[in-house]
Amino acid sequence: MFISGCTGTEVVVGSCGCSLWFCNHVESLGLEIMTIHVISKDAETTRGVRIDVDSVAQLKVQTHLDADGKRSSHKSVDTVSGNAVIDKDAIKMAGQNFLGKDRAEIEEQLKATMEGLQRQILGTLTVEEIYKDRMSFCDAINKLATPALLQMGYELVSYVMTDIDDSNNYMSSLGKTQTALVMREAAEGQARNQNEARKKVAAFKSEADIEVATREREAHVVTNQEAEKRAEADRNLNLKRAQFDTQVNSAVAEAEAAAQIESAKQKQAVVRAETTQRAVEAEVELQIADKEVEREKKLREGKSAAELLAQKNRAEGIRVLAEAEAQKTEMMGNAEAQVGLAEAKAIKAKGEAEAEVLQKKADAYKNYGEAAMVSMVVEKLPVIAESVARPLGNVGKMVVVSNDGSVGSKLTGDIGRMISQLPEVVNGLTGVDITKAMKAIADKTGEESKDTI
Repeated sequence: MFISGCTGTEVVVGSCGCSLWFCNHVESLGLEIMTIHVISKDAETTRGVRIDVDSVAQLKVQTHLDADGKRSSHKSVDTVSGNAVIDKDAIKMAGQNFLGKDRAEIEEQLKATMEGLQRQILGTLTVEEIYKDRMSFCDAINKLATPALLQMGYELVSYVMTDIDDSNNYMSSLGKTQTALVMREAAEGQARNQNEARKKVAAFKSEADIEVATREREAHVVTNQEAEKRAEADRNLNLKRAQFDTQVNSAVAEAEAAAQIESAKQKQAVVRAETTQRAVEAEVELQIADKEVEREKKLREGKSAAELLAQKNRAEGIRVLAEAEAQKTEMMGNAEAQVGLAEAKAIKAKGEAEAEVLQKKADAYKNYGEAAMVSMVVEKLPVIAESVARPLGNVGKMVVVSNDGSVGSKLTGDIGRMISQLPEVVNGLTGVDITKAMKAIADKTGEESKDTI
């Protein structure tokens, strides 16, 4: 606020002021930022190319000073009082230029000032400079506009170029040229990069192939070495296995041979034991046979003695009867006595002869055990013949077919032949030749009978 009167002009910023209605005049001025669109149509550049430039500028009243008393758009603090340092001179200058005008009028004047300054800067630059380096253009505007605006009591807070164009297609041509250049440079760069990339790729691929070949060669060598070691290990393993198999087979063969030898020994022992058992059994059987023969011999001897005693008794009885008969005959008559005496003597002689024969037979039984056995066998011949012929008794009816009608006689002859084979069977079982023994006994008995006669 500006309070003016007879006592002078007072500037009040951000606080209250007092004015007399009849002697003071009060007017206000806004200190806020104003945004202004600066448009420059057909602005001529340094090469005569006309362009259209749109920009945005933000302006405000210069209100603050630096700590050293210089004007600044930044707020500073008084180190003594702690209050902001107000630039009242700049505010008064803005009041002198724009006091009593509304905001639209102020913005229009500031816009005209900024457009003039913008055209002035555009006239010193080429389109390429403006297009490529907008930051330098903005800095040039700031440098040129700041002192001009300070004379009006304002400061430029910010400035930004928003658009640049032209009606003669210069910018588009420039853009196309630049685009073509950029595209050419991009293509060249891409080609160079691709060439370098291909070179690098080829180099890397070559190095990779060389490395791969080297690694493969080394791997192949290592693989061959490992295969050689594996083959050597397999060979050693096979040799060890062969040795172990040989040892195992040898041990198995030795075990089998030992088992066979042991089995043979066991079999030999069993055969020896069986042979010994059979020998013992045969010995026992022989002893039993000897005992049986001895018993039979004793029985035969007892029987022979009994028969001899019976013969003697019979002979004695005959003799006694003969003597009695002789005495009877003698008593009956001389003739008859003579005859009876002769008959008695004959009977006596016959009895004595029979007794002597029986005695010799008993002696023969005593002296010849084999003969006794033969006698036993001979006595059993009828029983054997009966046993052989007994099955024929069970035959109810027999039909015999024969061409010569001699079947019956052959059957009887077969039974006879079977019985005739008994001596051979007895000889095979007991070792006693019945035929030979009977012949020997018959021969000896005949000689004794001759001697006796």
